[in-house]
Amino acid sequence: MGFKRKLYPTARGLDASSRTSHSNEIDLRTEFDDLILGGATSIPHGRKALIRKMRRDSDNNLTACSCVDSSTGEPDTEAECSFCLGEGFYWDEVWTVVYSTYVGADGGMANRVRTLTPGSLRVDYKVFYMKYDTDVSYQDKIVELRLDSEGDPVVPYNREAIYKPQTIVEYRSDRGRVEYLAVYCREQDAIRR
Repeated sequence: MGFKRKLYPTARGLDASSRTSHSNEIDLRTEFDDLILGGATSIPHGRKALIRKMRRDSDNNLTACSCVDSSTGEPDTEAECSFCLGEGFYWDEVWTVVYSTYVGADGGMANRVRTLTPGSLRVDYKVFYMKYDTDVSYQDKIVELRLDSEGDPVVPYNREAIYKPQTIVEYRSDRGRVEYLAVYCREQDAIRR
């Protein structure tokens, strides 16, 4: 039984400039982009989403909204603030394309409807796969939008769910290059609109 490709790159393919063009190795960034964004031989599998980037001051601290009470440090949740929407900090939203799926210790989505025994907990996660250069941090949020039947965001935009990153993993390949990101978010902590 023989392999269709060499297991190890040739000496010619070791430097970064020739690794993808002259080597037999797969370029994971290109493959990921083809899967999520679409390519010459594939349709896009990703969906449009927003990353809610929290604004920071010159000392890299989050910028508190004007609705935050100076004595308690809490945002005004009685009347939803039109600036921060209850976050307590100013933010900007930027477009991104993600691929997401559910994972869980008990099989993820397939076992979500299974009845739990008393005292058991279900900790399902939603994983968002993103391009290697996506700027996302633990203070940011991932916002899913309502999509139409063709996969385009419904206008006016309607935020469906807001997720807080719990774990951000940079998946690296040979030589340490980041190929793509995976952002794990707890499903039970999602804010539904």
